[in-house]
Parts: sequence; structure tokens; C-alpha cells
Amino acid sequence: MSPPTPVPGLRGLTAYHVPKARFPIDLPLHGNEGPPPPPDLLAALADPEIVRRYPSAAPLEAHLAARLAIPPSQVLVTAGADEALDRAFRAFLQAGDRVVLPSPTFVMLPHYARLIGAEVIAPPWPAEHFPEDLALAALAAEPRPRAIALVSPNNPTGALIPTETIHRIAAAAPEIAILVDFAYVETADHDPTRELLAAHDNVLVFRTLSKVWGLAGLRVGYVAAAPPVIAALRAAGPPYSVTAPSIALALAHLETGEARMRAYVDAVRAEREELYAVLRAGGAQPVRSHANFVFSRLSDAGAALAFRDGLARRGIGVRAFSDPGLDDGVRITCPGDPSQHARLCAAIDEVLGELKERAA
Repeated sequence: MSPPTPVPGLRGLTAYHVPKARFPIDLPLHGNEGPPPPPDLLAALADPEIVRRYPSAAPLEAHLAARLAIPPSQVLVTAGADEALDRAFRAFLQAGDRVVLPSPTFVMLPHYARLIGAEVIAPPWPAEHFPEDLALAALAAEPRPRAIALVSPNNPTGALIPTETIHRIAAAAPEIAILVDFAYVETADHDPTRELLAAHDNVLVFRTLSKVWGLAGLRVGYVAAAPPVIAALRAAGPPYSVTAPSIALALAHLETGEARMRAYVDAVRAEREELYAVLRAGGAQPVRSHANFVFSRLSDAGAALAFRDGLARRGIGVRAFSDPGLDDGVRITCPGDPSQHARLCAAIDEVLGELKERAA
């Protein structure tokens, strides 16, 4: 007997996995997690009914909607922004449809496209400047795409898409879904969520509490869009995808943790500038970042792995990539902590020095 055969979209796909150096890590800076939440946050779980009853995300959706000054009917809370994106791909794409994914991009986006059987059109976006002309040309090509995903600040590079560019893309293709991934928007200089939603019914904005809010372990994200779009996304997934403890903790942190989050954002903005300078001084090629990390290219893939391993030997974990076009790159999360940041900068300086010596 043989096991059942997966659907064609799953053939060749593997589960999400981050290769890591085989050294003990006490300063993990590869996942872009945010600051630690306050120690008293767990007090929000005092009522045992939280785990007994099926959850309702309505109070959290109402709070998030109020933050954006939109009706609750325009917000859906999901198990991380990942789940919201997955729902959007399944709601607006099917086998044979085309989706535009400027590349590199968030690794799960092409994964969701392949799972559905959609065709990916990938205008290159290797550094800071967003390829607006290429993106618009891809949207105008026949057969017309059904969706475009715009990740800003981009993951893994940290590059930003100008708000005016998103407006032009949404206006140029009013019949398609404009999926705007704003997972890192809090560390950018401007959050255009509200104005984009007000101007375009085809824009879906995806947000998360996993980054600057420091709640990655809870898996809480959300999507904001026009009410009919949100209704479709609700129908595209399970009714209780976010647990009641996660909802309660997220709501408590949003209500009390604003100052803590803002202090972290301020620290990140200063740290990424210094990281950029340290990497440049050591001979690397960093990209100007608007996220809570800095992406940098080295001389080749071997140097990127040596850089990752050199930091790992010092107890610091950073992300290296195996994807074509990214395998010479590393991504370093900003710690948001002065002593950890000083340790990181000193270690980067040492490791880049070692790489120079080896290349000499």
C-alpha cells in the first residue's frame, strides 16, 4: 500500500525552515522578534473561562479598528499576518492565475502561490529602489494578474515602497487585489495604512503583533480592508484560528504597552543606522533599512555563511539565505537594547576583520 498523493501544488514544496549555525546562541537576532513584553502581562489570563470557552476576536478587532479610525467590519484578526496572507491568496487566486511578487520578498508569498498553482511574476527588487515601472508593466501584461503583493518595509532587505507608488499601483489596477504587507511599518517613518484604505477598495493591509509589539509567540496578526473583502477572508478560513489566551494577552498589551513599543522603535531606528555604518566600514554592502533589521550583502555565498558562523561562535544568531539572488546576504535583527547592540557591533567588526584576513 502507498500513502495518498498530495495535490500538485504541494509537490516539491517543503515546510518553512531557517538553517542555523551549529553553535550555542544566547543572543538570537535571526527572527526579527521585538522587545520582551512586561512581566505582568500574564495577569490578563487570570480568568479560567478564557481557556474553557471558544474565543471571540471581536473585542480585539474593535480595538485595532479604533486605532485605525475605521469600522470593526474592516478588520479581521488571524493567526499571525501569515494566516491573513494565506486566506487572501486562497480568496483571490486559483490555479493558473498570475500574481506579481517583486523579488526578493517574504518567503511565504511564493510558497502560497505555488500551493494554489498560481503563476508568479517576479520583477527584480534587489536593493533600495522599488521597480515601479516593472511592477506596472507586469500588471498591464496579458493575461492580467489577479493580485500583487507589496511588502514594505521589505523582508528580507528592509527597503521601502513609497506611499505614492502604492497609490499609483492600486489606481492602475482597480480590479485586482493589492496585498500590502506592513509587518514592519511601525519602524518606518510613516504609516500610510489609513490613507490607503480610504483611497482604494482593492487594497488589503496586513499587520502583525509579532514584531515591534514583541508577541511573536502568540501568533496574532490582522488584515484591514473594505467590508466585502473582510467578509470574503472570514469565509476563507476557520472560525477560531486565534486562541482566547492569545487574544486576551494581545488586547492587554495593546492597551498598556504603547510607551514600551515606542521606546523600542526609537532604539531600533538608532541601532540600524549604526549597524549600517559598521557593516559599510567592514567592507560589506548593507541596504538602507526601514525595518527592525539590517540586510547586507557580502562578497559571495561562502562569505555570508562564514559571517553567520563567525557571529554564532560568539553566541549571536543572524540569518543567512540559500535562495538564489540572496545567498550572498545576511539579515541582522536590531536588538533594541544598548548592551546587546554594543556586543553585536563589536562582534561584527571582529568577524568582518577575520574575513578580510582570509581573503588577503
